[in-house]
Amino acid sequence: MAHSGFWFGRDVEILFSGWPVNYGHFHLFLALLLVFMLSALAQMYSMTPMTTPKMVPKSIIQHAALHGFRTLISYLVLLCVITFNVGVIITVLLGHVAGYLALTLYIKYYYPAPVASTPVDDVKA
Repeated sequence: MAHSGFWFGRDVEILFSGWPVNYGHFHLFLALLLVFMLSALAQMYSMTPMTTPKMVPKSIIQHAALHGFRTLISYLVLLCVITFNVGVIITVLLGHVAGYLALTLYIKYYYPAPVASTPVDDVKA
C-alpha cells in the first residue's frame, strides 16, 4: 500500500518488493542497517572532491566510474526515503550524521592542520 504522508510502522518495503515485510523482524533490522550504511556512504562520498589538478584519460574514466557509483548510492538512499516511513527517514538522517562525523574525525586525526609558527625577527648586525 502506498502512503501519501509520513507514517510509522513495521510493514515497510525497502528497495525491493516484499522485502523485509514478509521475512520478520531480523530482516527489518538488516534493511535499516543497509539504509544506515548507504546514507553514511553517500554522505562520505559527497564530502570527497571529484577532481584532481592533473587529470589524464585513465583518471577521467576512473572519476566517471566513481561519479556513477556516487549517483547510484544517492538514488538508492532517495528510494528509501520515498517510502515515507518515519523510521526509515530517521535512519537515513542518522546515517548522514554518522558519515559526516566519521569522515570529519578521520580527516582531523590523520591529516591535522599544520600549526603556524611565528616568524623569527632577523637581527641585523
